[in-house]
Amino acid sequence: MRSSTMRRVGAVLFVLGALLGIVVAGLSVWANTENAFYGFPHFTINHLPSLNCPHFMAMDETAEVRATIVNTNDYPSTMGVRSWVSVPLAWELQTEHKRLKPGEVWHWKRTIGPENRELRHFIFVSVYTFGGYPIPEKQGMCGVYVLPIKGVRGETMMWVTIAVSLLALVAGWWLWRRGLARRRVTPVVYWTMNFFVVLIPLTLAAALWMTWMLGLALVVVDVLMFVIVALTLGMHAN
Repeated sequence: MRSSTMRRVGAVLFVLGALLGIVVAGLSVWANTENAFYGFPHFTINHLPSLNCPHFMAMDETAEVRATIVNTNDYPSTMGVRSWVSVPLAWELQTEHKRLKPGEVWHWKRTIGPENRELRHFIFVSVYTFGGYPIPEKQGMCGVYVLPIKGVRGETMMWVTIAVSLLALVAGWWLWRRGLARRRVTPVVYWTMNFFVVLIPLTLAAALWMTWMLGLALVVVDVLMFVIVALTLGMHAN
């Protein structure tokens, strides 16, 4: 393969990989941003780290929201979970209690599905665990993006897209570097391309498994840098 062809193919793969990564991260951040302003009651700033929600779902998919509650007292205690799940133009409230022995774990879960879709492409969830000295109250929220597909799990589509994104990103970067040969490029393009190989995986990690606010900030940075690289590569395509 000639250097010029290798360079062009690499640039196309790189842009495709970066774009897919930004789309996955952006949709997840969008869902969580909408969730933050949906209007759920706020009871505490103590985060519920055990809350686990799917990031993506299909239109016909049913999934579960999960949380782990542990009785850390040395005596039996009644633990409570209050959860809100969106329905069109409202939400459904559910409160559950369970008597736990010392050290016992409650694997709480609640089913969500197509009936919980709001604004066509979102499912919003808030989970609050009651406190009682010395166990603090905690609350967590999450937004699920509903993909316009059926018959395939949303999380499966997410992982496939992430794999394609990272593979295309790394392969494109490698081919582009190999195709440069002795050709000179502007420092902005060179260092931005290198930086993107780290930035896209970091953005995905932040958007999907860290905080949506950090994910939002990184998505904005990604978009700005993506535009700069795409325009510069277009100007130096020949």
